[in-house]
Amino acid sequence: MSTEKNVTTSLEAAAEAAAALDAEVKESPDDLTFTHTFKKPFEYRGHTVTELTFDWGGLTGADHQAIEDDLRRHGLTLVVPSFTCEFLEGMAVRACTNRDANGIRIVDLDMLRALPIRDYQQIYMSARRFLRRGES
Repeated sequence: MSTEKNVTTSLEAAAEAAAALDAEVKESPDDLTFTHTFKKPFEYRGHTVTELTFDWGGLTGADHQAIEDDLRRHGLTLVVPSFTCEFLEGMAVRACTNRDANGIRIVDLDMLRALPIRDYQQIYMSARRFLRRGES
C-alpha cells in the first residue's frame, strides 16, 4: 500500500510540474530562435563552440515528418512529440544554424548527447517550449 501511495504522489507531482510548465510557456514570449551561450567553450571533434543558435521557426512540416520517419526506422513511435526526448533532439539537430567552414552542420545527435547536462537541458527545454507555445 505504501508503494502505491508513493507512485500516486509521484504521478501527481509530475502532473503538477507539467501544468506549471504549460503556464510558464503560455506567459513566455514566442521565440522563434534560441541562442545558447556556453559558460565554458565546448570542444567536440575539432570544433570549439562558444554558442549555438537554433532557428525553431525555420523548421517545416517536412522536418517534422523526417524526424518522425527517422525515429520509426529506429523502432520508436511518437505519442506527443513535445514530450519525446528523441524528437526534441531531432529538432535541435535540424534547427541549429551553426556550420563549419565548408557549410556542413557541426551539430549532430552525438554532439548533442556529448554536451554537459545543463547545456543539453537548456537546448532541449527551448525546443519543448517552442512546441508547447504553438499548442496554446
